[in-house]
Amino acid sequence: MHRSMIAAGLALAALAGTAFAAGTSVEVSGLTPTLGGDKVKKLVVVKYDDLNPNDKQGAQALFTRLNLVATALCSSNPGGKGSLLAEKVEKCRSETVVQAAKDIGAAELIAISK
Repeated sequence: MHRSMIAAGLALAALAGTAFAAGTSVEVSGLTPTLGGDKVKKLVVVKYDDLNPNDKQGAQALFTRLNLVATALCSSNPGGKGSLLAEKVEKCRSETVVQAAKDIGAAELIAISK
């Protein structure tokens, strides 16, 4: 009996792990602005298998992670630091985070990314 309880517990844990691990990374892409008006599409894969985006703490931690990645991604083109470029970088960052949250699909994360 004891072995069957352990086996059942392990099977349940495996199913829960599979369900949670099914989407543990997201492709974050942004159109990185340049001063010349061109945009360069860049892509970064962000893993979040250590977080639960469906609870408040996990969603906040993932939101912070996505913001850091989006900021680095959107400001990665050389060519100046003018106010116009800064506005474009901020727009890129904001849109990139919102899209990544939608791609993940966790309601808690989507709510704080707006």
